[in-house]
Amino acid sequence: MSERVAIVTGAGRGLGRAMTMALLGAGHRVFLTSTDIESLDETRRASGAGERAAVKTADLGNEQELADLVDAAMRAFGRIDVLVSNAGVPNPPVQRPLDVTLDQFRQLFEINTLASINLIRLVTPDMVARRWGRIIFISTSLDTMLEPGHVAYGMTKAAGEAFIAALATSLQSTGVTANVLSPGGAVATRMAAGVADPKALLQPEIMAAPVVWLASDDSNNVTGRRFIAAKWNAALNPAQASQAASAPAAWGGYGDKSVKP
Repeated sequence: MSERVAIVTGAGRGLGRAMTMALLGAGHRVFLTSTDIESLDETRRASGAGERAAVKTADLGNEQELADLVDAAMRAFGRIDVLVSNAGVPNPPVQRPLDVTLDQFRQLFEINTLASINLIRLVTPDMVARRWGRIIFISTSLDTMLEPGHVAYGMTKAAGEAFIAALATSLQSTGVTANVLSPGGAVATRMAAGVADPKALLQPEIMAAPVVWLASDDSNNVTGRRFIAAKWNAALNPAQASQAASAPAAWGGYGDKSVKP
């Protein structure tokens, strides 16, 4: 496997930590970022990856800090091959859509959607110039998007997924792919604190196999897809597992039912 350089946002805990560990374990270099330096440092130490891991805190809602983050990653490793856009703000503690304030909607869209798009805008041109790159947007399940108690979070992920689908189309034949990766259910992270049955939760490590495959040459030309980690069958070879665990991103195909001029 070719060594790649990845940025992972929200890398200190939960899904981000698991994906960081997986990418480092596969021999890649990873630039870890979140708002919490202690969790980043702990993840770097636990990985045992030495100089293949670098960390920097960043407020993803701050455009200058995003630009500084990309500059720091370029200085550390010389290039960025893979972006794993994972950081996110959870839904506010409400049960009804009308209980979410406009300020809460704005906060979630600022981080979960707009910061991801901005970061993609910053890293993609160099990927295109080098004819290789991976954009991996971490999303959530469709049923979660439609739950009244998760409406704000779901809306931000649905918007991000629509962007990824359009981006994938626009990047055809450039060597840069754009895909969505979702765990496929509630995961044992801080976002799932207080669930009725913790034993029913998925483990963050479920993301390891699909994210490593998506970051590899084996996924060349696979783009505009939504991958469900819970459906990734380790008993299959990776190509078969990827087929079984994926479908078009942003519910592709539904648009075929619309009347077009």
